[in-house]
Amino acid sequence: MSEHVFEDVDDVLPPAPDGEIVHWMDPKPLRVGPAGVSATAAGALVLGVALTLIVLALTHWLGPERVLQRPRWRRRGS
Repeated sequence: MSEHVFEDVDDVLPPAPDGEIVHWMDPKPLRVGPAGVSATAAGALVLGVALTLIVLALTHWLGPERVLQRPRWRRRGS
Protein backbone atom coordinates (compact mmCIF):
# COMPACT_ATOMS: atom_id res chain seq x y z
CA MET A 1 0.00 0.00 0.00
CA SER A 2 0.99 3.58 -0.38
CA GLU A 3 2.27 5.64 2.51
CA HIS A 4 0.28 8.66 1.33
CA VAL A 5 -3.29 8.97 2.47
CA PHE A 6 -5.42 11.56 0.72
CA GLU A 7 -7.99 13.17 2.95
CA ASP A 8 -9.86 14.92 0.14
CA VAL A 9 -10.08 14.77 -3.65
CA ASP A 10 -8.86 18.36 -3.87
CA ASP A 11 -5.50 17.23 -2.56
CA VAL A 12 -4.97 15.05 -5.66
CA LEU A 13 -6.14 17.41 -8.41
CA PRO A 14 -3.98 20.30 -9.61
CA PRO A 15 -5.22 23.78 -8.79
CA ALA A 16 -7.80 25.20 -11.20
CA PRO A 17 -6.61 28.04 -13.44
CA ASP A 18 -7.92 31.35 -12.25
CA GLY A 19 -6.57 33.55 -15.00
CA GLU A 20 -7.34 34.18 -18.63
CA ILE A 21 -6.64 31.57 -21.29
CA VAL A 22 -3.28 32.08 -22.91
CA HIS A 23 -3.37 33.69 -26.33
CA TRP A 24 -2.02 30.74 -28.29
CA MET A 25 -5.09 28.72 -27.24
CA ASP A 26 -7.58 31.31 -28.52
CA PRO A 27 -9.33 30.32 -31.76
CA LYS A 28 -8.08 32.28 -34.73
CA PRO A 29 -10.60 34.54 -36.47
CA LEU A 30 -11.80 33.38 -39.87
CA ARG A 31 -10.21 35.48 -42.60
CA VAL A 32 -11.44 35.18 -46.14
CA GLY A 33 -10.18 37.62 -48.69
CA PRO A 34 -11.76 38.70 -51.97
CA ALA A 35 -10.41 35.60 -53.73
CA GLY A 36 -12.06 33.31 -51.16
CA VAL A 37 -15.40 35.09 -51.46
CA SER A 38 -15.23 34.91 -55.27
CA ALA A 39 -14.34 31.21 -55.21
CA THR A 40 -17.20 30.48 -52.81
CA ALA A 41 -19.69 32.38 -54.97
CA ALA A 42 -18.49 30.65 -58.15
CA GLY A 43 -18.67 27.23 -56.48
CA ALA A 44 -22.20 27.90 -55.24
CA LEU A 45 -23.25 29.02 -58.74
CA VAL A 46 -21.80 25.90 -60.39
CA LEU A 47 -23.42 23.66 -57.78
CA GLY A 48 -26.79 25.37 -58.26
CA VAL A 49 -26.65 25.03 -62.05
CA ALA A 50 -25.65 21.37 -61.82
CA LEU A 51 -28.46 20.57 -59.38
CA THR A 52 -30.98 22.43 -61.56
CA LEU A 53 -29.94 20.46 -64.64
CA ILE A 54 -30.18 17.19 -62.72
CA VAL A 55 -33.67 18.01 -61.45
CA LEU A 56 -34.85 19.06 -64.92
CA ALA A 57 -33.46 15.88 -66.46
CA LEU A 58 -35.17 13.73 -63.83
CA THR A 59 -38.52 15.49 -64.24
CA HIS A 60 -38.32 15.06 -68.00
CA TRP A 61 -37.38 11.41 -67.68
CA LEU A 62 -39.91 10.59 -64.94
CA GLY A 63 -42.65 12.98 -66.07
CA PRO A 64 -46.32 11.94 -66.32
CA GLU A 65 -46.34 12.20 -70.13
CA ARG A 66 -43.82 9.40 -70.44
CA VAL A 67 -45.48 6.33 -71.92
CA LEU A 68 -43.67 3.05 -71.73
CA GLN A 69 -44.01 0.90 -74.81
CA ARG A 70 -44.69 -2.73 -74.16
CA PRO A 71 -43.00 -5.11 -76.56
CA ARG A 72 -45.39 -6.69 -79.03
CA TRP A 73 -45.02 -10.41 -79.46
CA ARG A 74 -46.16 -11.55 -82.83
CA ARG A 75 -47.44 -15.06 -83.12
CA ARG A 76 -47.64 -16.79 -86.38
CA GLY A 77 -50.90 -18.52 -86.99
CA SER A 78 -50.81 -22.32 -87.04
